[in-house]
Amino acid sequence: MTKLSAREIDLLKRVDDKEELRPLFFKKVKGLKWFDSISERGYFNPEENPRPKPSNEEGYFTIPYWPVIDYLVNTVSELEFPENSEYVSKYLELLVNITNYAKDNGFSNYRTWQQFSKIISSIPSTAINLDDIDIIDYWLDDKYNRNLVAQELGEEWLPQLLDTNDSHNFQIATKLIDKLFQVDFIEKEFAGRINRESRLRIDKYNANRIINKVAYLAGMKLGKESVLIFDSRLKYILGDLNNDLWSHIWHPSIGQDQQNNYKDNAENLMIEAYRDSLNGYINANPLEASHFIENLFDSDYQTIHRIALLAVNENFYLFPHMIDKLVNDNFLTNNYRHEMWNFLNRNYPQFNTEQKQKLISLINEISRTDNDGNLREGATAYNKAIWFAAIKDHGEEELSQYKKNTAIAKTEPVHPDLTMYTTAGFIGHKSPIPIEELQSLSLDKLVEELNTYEDPGDDFEAGMEGLVKAFNQTIKASPVDFSQELSLFANIDLAYIHEIIEAYRDLWNEKTKLPWDDIWSNLIDFCIDLIKQERFWESENSKPRDNFIANRYWIVSAIGRLIEAGTKTDDHAFDIKYLHKAEILILQLLEKELGVDFKYDSDAVFISINSPRGICLEALINLALRSCRIADKSNSNDHLEAWKHFQPYFDEELSLADNPKPEYEFATLVSNYIPNFLYMSQEWVFDNLKKIFNQDNYQRWLCAIQGFSLVNTVYQEIYSCLKENGDFIKALNDKNLSDHVWKKIIQNIVVAYINDYEKYPQEDSLIRCLIIRNNLQEINHLIWFIWTLRKEKGETLKEKVYELWPNILSLSDLSTKDGRKVASQLCFWSVFVDEINDHNRNFLHAIAPYADQDHNSYLILENIANISQNQPFEAYDLWMKLLEGSWQDFPVEAVRESLSNLVNLREPGIRKAKDIVSEYLKKGIERPNIILREILQNN
Repeated sequence: MTKLSAREIDLLKRVDDKEELRPLFFKKVKGLKWFDSISERGYFNPEENPRPKPSNEEGYFTIPYWPVIDYLVNTVSELEFPENSEYVSKYLELLVNITNYAKDNGFSNYRTWQQFSKIISSIPSTAINLDDIDIIDYWLDDKYNRNLVAQELGEEWLPQLLDTNDSHNFQIATKLIDKLFQVDFIEKEFAGRINRESRLRIDKYNANRIINKVAYLAGMKLGKESVLIFDSRLKYILGDLNNDLWSHIWHPSIGQDQQNNYKDNAENLMIEAYRDSLNGYINANPLEASHFIENLFDSDYQTIHRIALLAVNENFYLFPHMIDKLVNDNFLTNNYRHEMWNFLNRNYPQFNTEQKQKLISLINEISRTDNDGNLREGATAYNKAIWFAAIKDHGEEELSQYKKNTAIAKTEPVHPDLTMYTTAGFIGHKSPIPIEELQSLSLDKLVEELNTYEDPGDDFEAGMEGLVKAFNQTIKASPVDFSQELSLFANIDLAYIHEIIEAYRDLWNEKTKLPWDDIWSNLIDFCIDLIKQERFWESENSKPRDNFIANRYWIVSAIGRLIEAGTKTDDHAFDIKYLHKAEILILQLLEKELGVDFKYDSDAVFISINSPRGICLEALINLALRSCRIADKSNSNDHLEAWKHFQPYFDEELSLADNPKPEYEFATLVSNYIPNFLYMSQEWVFDNLKKIFNQDNYQRWLCAIQGFSLVNTVYQEIYSCLKENGDFIKALNDKNLSDHVWKKIIQNIVVAYINDYEKYPQEDSLIRCLIIRNNLQEINHLIWFIWTLRKEKGETLKEKVYELWPNILSLSDLSTKDGRKVASQLCFWSVFVDEINDHNRNFLHAIAPYADQDHNSYLILENIANISQNQPFEAYDLWMKLLEGSWQDFPVEAVRESLSNLVNLREPGIRKAKDIVSEYLKKGIERPNIILREILQNN
């Protein structure tokens, strides 16, 4: 090896004397000729490896960097040259000694271990003994960070080792896989409950990356040796956690499926690695791998059977002799569902006649019973339909059986290959009992578990809030099973009952395909039985609960929303035979549930549609509407009898606002639902209009006006009545009503005016009244609302605008700020001017100078551009008027188009274009001048 020169030795001495030089020196210096001199000075001594140091913040540590390692990393590539072979053992000795020293002295430095990972992966592998790999264990156990090491070893070195045909490299790779995928268990306490979880020594992100990069390749190159590592890890986990029998819950699909996206515990990762490694093994050595896979069916673990089933399905050409073994009722169960269903769906045509008949017989033997042993016909048919769905496209008998069972179940299974299908959603607080465990329990055991759980009442711990949401997801995963046994849950905490109702409402709204006929029957009966319980109406159950946990009010609301969801539309409604029971249910709730308090400044609509009583009233209204629509279909649009049935309920509700203890939900909702009541009975609406909008009961009137403000149709008869009684003007003057209400009143008046329900010149005209009031906010909203109708109303609206425009202008004192703001707002109406004439010129010229008072000059500029296409000089005059009070040059395209149209007129137009530009330049605005120069150059 070349010795150091005198100059180089002098440099080393300066580095010895000045510690601050060392980081840069070790980063820049290269060449093995420095190694011995650096080593002699003690820079590689194990005790020099820096230990973690406490940081300024209590409980935290900083991990110092060891600069000399940069030299080792920079020079390790030189070890591959034969002339440097003597240094290979020196490098390995350094790694081993430094690691063992840290281990013996109880400290670690992940920064050092990361760099060591780079070094060991660059040392010629022929020089590395298998025992040398053992130091990696300590690197991968660093308590501060082990993932940087995993990245270097798993994502960089391991693929390099596997991408050879060297047996020694394969031995190193096998040992490296074994060390990377060590499994441990942790216990977490939530609300006094201990949960045991598996975990890998590296985090899920890096484990996933390594698995994706090397598992298949390892199977190809290492064969059974690789697969057995993942096999042993998975068995270890399954045996410890005892969760094998419900692996379909915590890992729905052995194959790559979006349903597995959220799974990242060690058992999930090991299944992924096992599957990919097995696929690589099959690809490289199909005959040997097929014998291995057949033996997997003798395993004690169903999860491993599932892995084998997937392999058989995807490589069926190797396993035609396995059909008789797999056509077995043991595999027609939930835990095997995904893999077995897809195996049948894909390979059933390869079965012989006897095998097909055996499978059909096994499916037909499936049964589901209740706790008393009684056959549940709908659930049985639904479960049979699941399996027949796999083979229905492969034969007439199979299709016939499928149709027969879906007819009994009254639905077709959705995602029949999965025992549960999860969509993205937010659960919120973590459940103290894992959702997988909840889903694995029998319903009896689940009830027992829920009844014995005690909430710790800690906002920062997993508790009741998380548990009820997990229970909701559990119901959604097996809705048919739960619906058959709802009575089991009759006496559990109301928080769980709320989730039962909400879960089925969600499934209904999502139009999930289920045997809904049976479910609705059971669900309504469950709710009726629930509200008959004395405990349900106890005052204790109406008190608010912590952490967003349901009380009685929540459940009453949930029932109301459930019935509303089942009746709101005819194309997605429960069977008419359940209408009567639903009516009984809602009426019983309305009899018991009191209204909430309303104040003069309350948002009556918000309260009414969210209070328990208001929600039940909406359900009753939807029940009545559904009954009337049904009657129309069967009685040639005659629903009088259906209406008469419900009318007494609404008569009674209408009177409650005048009781000594008034209730105002219906007083609000009846006006909000006026279009619907008009459909059911115009006579009833008109007979009760004055009562609905009774000004003698101020609170009732406030509620009715607010409800009416959300009606989007203007009915002439109702408009005339409210106008005659002074309700509109009263509402405009009332300080307790929100901006939304008075704006909607103005919109009603505008629509009535446009539709000629009244004429502007008439003394009692409300549109005339609005303009004479000359209220800035009201006028501005009127102008804006008419502008929004510009595309819908066409020429008719233009005539109305031209009638109102001069009247608004005549009342606007342009010497005042408010007057100028109205003029600016009138710029919205410039869109109604297609051509400037003697009639409208004065309107436009009057408002243009004030366009920028409310930042509306862009509207006039757009209009100027449109007019300039046919009337460039008229557009010029309007533009000059605009520039009296504004110097905005936006939109740029409008400026460009208007100037271009002037320039197209040659000399006189160019002069006027320059006049415009000059006005902008006086105000320091350069852009129009630049645009004009571009136009002139192009011309």
